[in-house]
Amino acid sequence: MSARGAVASWRRLARSARGFSCAALVAVLSGCASKPALLAGYDDYAAYRATRVSRTFEGRLAAASAYLDRHPDGAFAGEVRAYLARAEPIYYAAKRGTAAGLTAYLATLPKGAFRGEATHRLRELVRERDAGDVLSRAAQQTEAHLATQRAARARVGEEVTAWLRRFLDRRAWGRPLAEAPAEIIVPFSLSLPPPRCAPADERAGPGAAVCAKRIALWFVVTAEGESAPRQAEIEVAVLEDAAGRPVEVAIHGPALFTRLEEARSAREVAPDDAMGRIGGIALAVELARGAFAARVSGDPACGRQAVAPVVLHLECEGARLVARAGIDEGEDDSVTLTVARVDPGAR
Repeated sequence: MSARGAVASWRRLARSARGFSCAALVAVLSGCASKPALLAGYDDYAAYRATRVSRTFEGRLAAASAYLDRHPDGAFAGEVRAYLARAEPIYYAAKRGTAAGLTAYLATLPKGAFRGEATHRLRELVRERDAGDVLSRAAQQTEAHLATQRAARARVGEEVTAWLRRFLDRRAWGRPLAEAPAEIIVPFSLSLPPPRCAPADERAGPGAAVCAKRIALWFVVTAEGESAPRQAEIEVAVLEDAAGRPVEVAIHGPALFTRLEEARSAREVAPDDAMGRIGGIALAVELARGAFAARVSGDPACGRQAVAPVVLHLECEGARLVARAGIDEGEDDSVTLTVARVDPGAR
């Protein structure tokens, strides 16, 4: 072919190419054009291309759904529909187990084949989660309530022990109580409720007085399967001489030892419950013995013979502790303390 003939052939090819879309022309020149590509418009092909080149599985699914929504009769509708029919069930099966997965499915395929089932199941899961949250909050509130009750019961024994230890401290004796260390005078004289003072019996000597502080502790026990309120009444009574120095301290209260057992066991101890009463006395003895050992001495030789109604008698190093269980109606349970006086300048 002459040069003039070759130029004429290229011109005819260029004129014929003007009738093709750009995408079709590229496909023809590359030798891999298909019939749908030749027939597709630019928007149709661009939407289809997104179903193939999106970087994520969700992206390709969303593009496929969007393609069929905009081009239900598009050149690639059959291919995309077949792809979606294969891929969507697999995707839904992977996502249906959790609320987050179902939410992702509905966001990816808002018009998907499983949207009804997904919406229903998501509502159920959210309802179950909310119910679980309610139950969890209720459980937390119940536990907090029970913890408060346990703390209130524990305080009964702690209060008795604390007062025993304070007045088994030698620094509380041999000087006016007002001059006692802060850890003694603050809870007794300065903390509410304040103590009330009155003249003592004449046998205590001229000018003697009794200053008493009453403490009421409420707690809850189980009585016949129901919750029942209890009150432990503790009175700390300090017999002082005319100079205001402690002579004797009594820590007592109505059925105090029984209240100790109820607070420990969280159950009612009825007036005719002998074993419960014995348990309370044993607990009071244990607390008193422990306080005496901590402040004075734990030597077994400190023990003295106890004759009813005395349940514990300890004497060592000038300190004396006597615990008595009330026998007659209206008689308090009590623990009485006396400690040998020390030099006011002693620390």
